[in-house]
This record gives sequence, C-alpha cells and structure tokens, in this order.
Amino acid sequence: METLKKIYSEALLEKTGAKESDTREKLWIAYNVVGKVEQHLYTIIETGKLASKQLEDFRKQQDNTKF
Repeated sequence: METLKKIYSEALLEKTGAKESDTREKLWIAYNVVGKVEQHLYTIIETGKLASKQLEDFRKQQDNTKF
C-alpha cells in the first residue's frame, strides 16, 4: 500500500503540470482510495482476530460446561 501511495503522491506532486487539473484530480482520488482500502483491510484483519479470539473463548467455555 505504501508503494502505491508513494507512486500516486510523486505523480501528483512532481509529474503533473499546472494545466493538468483532471490528471491531478484522478491521482488525488486514487491516492485517497488506496488509503481507504488499506484502512478497510486493517479493519478486516483486526475483526478477524477478534472473532477468532471470541470463538476460541466460546469453545473453551463449552468444553468447561460439558457433563
């Protein structure tokens, strides 16, 4: 993700001219989308870790309550 952000930011800041507002706008959108995708993936990973821990705790509880 950092590589994509770097590519987009370099293109945005260093490789577009003053009259390339459409290109800069698209690069800005792409840069922001990468950040949002990155945040979403981190959320999925963290949620999965939490769900895994909850499932493990539930299974332990079930094992302890068996007759």
